[in-house]
Amino acid sequence: MTRFAFFYHSVVSDWNHGNAHFLRGLMRALQARGHSVICYEQADNWSLQNLLRVAPNAIEDFAGEFPDLRFMRYTLGSEFEDWIREQLSTVDVVLVHEWNDPWLIRLLGPLCEALGLHAFFHDTHYRVVLDEAHRASLGLDRYAAILAYSPSVGQRYRALGFDRVHVLHEAADVTVHAPRHLAKITDVVFVGNYGDGDRSDELEEYVFGLRSKLPHLRYAVYGVRYPEHVLARLSNGLDVDYGGWLPNVLVPGVYSSARVVLHVPRRQYVELLPGTPTIRVFEALASGACLISLPWDDTDHLFEAGQDFAVAHSPDEMRDQIAWLCEDDAARLRFGEHGRQTILARHTCGHRADELLQIVRQ
Repeated sequence: MTRFAFFYHSVVSDWNHGNAHFLRGLMRALQARGHSVICYEQADNWSLQNLLRVAPNAIEDFAGEFPDLRFMRYTLGSEFEDWIREQLSTVDVVLVHEWNDPWLIRLLGPLCEALGLHAFFHDTHYRVVLDEAHRASLGLDRYAAILAYSPSVGQRYRALGFDRVHVLHEAADVTVHAPRHLAKITDVVFVGNYGDGDRSDELEEYVFGLRSKLPHLRYAVYGVRYPEHVLARLSNGLDVDYGGWLPNVLVPGVYSSARVVLHVPRRQYVELLPGTPTIRVFEALASGACLISLPWDDTDHLFEAGQDFAVAHSPDEMRDQIAWLCEDDAARLRFGEHGRQTILARHTCGHRADELLQIVRQ
């Protein structure tokens, strides 16, 4: 049995924090293989603080939904280093996610080194590789290896001089994401956060802008951090049902009750870091959804575009594919079944747990 300690932004909150979905699944998969896992998260982390504003019982709700996942909340301060040293005395392997306080990342590398533990830095974003000053503040040379969630992120680390880099893609937590046998109450659904405008143009062209051209269809959008002017337009001008924050455990039901699901990748993952699918692709396919995606460069051949999901290269093509697939039940079923089988064959959190264990053994 290997004893793992995870340090992540949050396992409790998935408010604008898609990595929590994969983290939960990875913890469950490792535990199912006989290993011990605990996740440490900062008590006042940004995602959880935002979630508590809309869901005051979020911590209790998480414990009810995931009673098998152990977590501990901490506060950084003068006594933290002694406390965490004691916590790590019963651990073999440490994973430290990039979205932690830089002080913590800088502390844990040499501390694990001194304790004889394997510490891995897990990067599932573009912040570190694209921000030189931020990267320099983290002390990553003290980590045993880098876990990068796409080949292009891994290549960036190698170009920066890191020679121990492993690619560990995200994957679907199939304990949560599976088809639900529900009536179709929505035609087109998009689940995703608006964020910092890094896909605002694409959302306008491929989601919002097409709404008026398909007036007979029912549209729904879920996610957070949408500007007020966008929300006003969705409800008043476009007749789009906006559902706000959607707990990840409810996403499979939303996908299953929609005819088609849209995927709009962020610009950085198309232009700067190719081969980086977001967690939503894995989850939609695991849920048996009929997915239509904007094009992205699948450098690791994770999926079969045109078989696992449809691809729209232009707004006109997106409009035509939405219209076609909302009418063609058999085509939707083919996409849904093919995509789900691809997930079950290669892209579950169980597969990633096995890959991580192999990396640790090396």
